[in-house]
Amino acid sequence: MSSIENCKKTALYENHVKHGGRIVDFAGWALPVQYESMIKEHKAVREAAGVFDCSHMGQFFVSGPDAYDFVNFMISNNLDKIEAGRGLYSGLLYENGTFVDDIIVYVRSREDIFIVVNAANIEKDIAWFTEQLSKSSFDAKIEDRSEEYSLLAVQGPTAPEFIEKLFPGIYADLKTFGHSDITFEGGKGILCRTGYTGEAGVELIVENSIAPQLLDKLIEVGVTPCGLGSRDSLRLEKGFSLYGHEITDETNALEAGLAWVCDLSKENFIGKEALVQIKEAGVQRKLVGFKASVRPIPREGDKFVDADGNEIGFITSGSMSPILNCGIGLGYLPKSFSGEVVAVQTKRKLMEVELCSRTFV
Repeated sequence: MSSIENCKKTALYENHVKHGGRIVDFAGWALPVQYESMIKEHKAVREAAGVFDCSHMGQFFVSGPDAYDFVNFMISNNLDKIEAGRGLYSGLLYENGTFVDDIIVYVRSREDIFIVVNAANIEKDIAWFTEQLSKSSFDAKIEDRSEEYSLLAVQGPTAPEFIEKLFPGIYADLKTFGHSDITFEGGKGILCRTGYTGEAGVELIVENSIAPQLLDKLIEVGVTPCGLGSRDSLRLEKGFSLYGHEITDETNALEAGLAWVCDLSKENFIGKEALVQIKEAGVQRKLVGFKASVRPIPREGDKFVDADGNEIGFITSGSMSPILNCGIGLGYLPKSFSGEVVAVQTKRKLMEVELCSRTFV
């Protein structure tokens, strides 16, 4: 059998095949890397609206009298910043301040919280939550219900218009990171005003039974189906970090430029003590953005080097920007580095790139 046949499939797999998606093995999942054209799909999201199958992402549900306090202890951000009906982006950290994962936490009530986690980290994350809960006195229960739900991300400047057609009167009343219960074709779901492209839009977390009809309906009303190729180039243009690239279990939240999701004024959370010490001592490296005006495009794993060819850092993500029409990327350099250009040793040649803001578009 081919590698694709051995992959896990989302509830939308047949839809992708039907609509002409080019299916690839994405971390063990059979998912479309593109349909017609990655660049066309990228521009559709920047200029109109596109829809992505992100059903490989995980969904955890935390309930019980201490659900709120337990989750707030687990995460680096602070749930006290938001009210019920909202969500926030946060780090899920080890005691040393490095990442178990980066997650979004949605508060339905103090006793009902749901969490979206990265696909590759589902097993690791649920084990971490379960271990910490078992060692604590919190009265709460956590369930991994990832296999019950599909996640459709509808993104782009005209996405709200399409969402209004399918779910009238909901989007306009939601603030960013707000969420609301929805129904579709007899099934239930949650509409979240979130996304990973930097554009307006929502993520629709729905029961698997209705996901295929919902995707077909979105395409029918004019939303462009998009693959994972454009999802990655879109997030990179906005400088959004990706787990396994900019953030890992060897990266602390402060050097990753994510101090804003770490509330060191919060009474306690896992990793706080380490982050306080790191902040006092100063970080050793920094995450930077760069542009490449010539080919090749530096890629993940290529090295930043000094004038003598010694490695001084590394690239975590690199891609062509369809909007800027040049290579862009992210990587780590020493905190002390102060130049405006830096040399990169790619597989093909030694070249220079220009350092710039991590938000490219």
